[in-house]
Amino acid sequence: MSETQRSSTLATHGVQRRHLKVVHAPQPYRAPATAVAASAPSWAGRLSDREVEVLHCIAAGLSTTEIAQTLFISTATVKSHIARLITKVEVRDRLQLVVAAYRTGFIRLT
Repeated sequence: MSETQRSSTLATHGVQRRHLKVVHAPQPYRAPATAVAASAPSWAGRLSDREVEVLHCIAAGLSTTEIAQTLFISTATVKSHIARLITKVEVRDRLQLVVAAYRTGFIRLT
């Protein structure tokens, strides 16, 4: 096996390991559609299921490409979800998005 093939294989296994952590991670808080709990962040009820999945992937440290591979969507779609998340959560970037999710308890450290 060449060095390039070995690097590619290791990179693929790294994405797969992170994918397993994301897919099998505890689910974040999801407010009921009819009412948002008092402790839930104000934006929690406005997120789609896919946006929650993308947010979870971002919090797990996945890149845009890795998120696309994990969720079987294009990188353009991932970028679109991230842009909508940033708007809905009212933050400036991905980092602030994750910080807001952790601070509000929407995503919990395990």
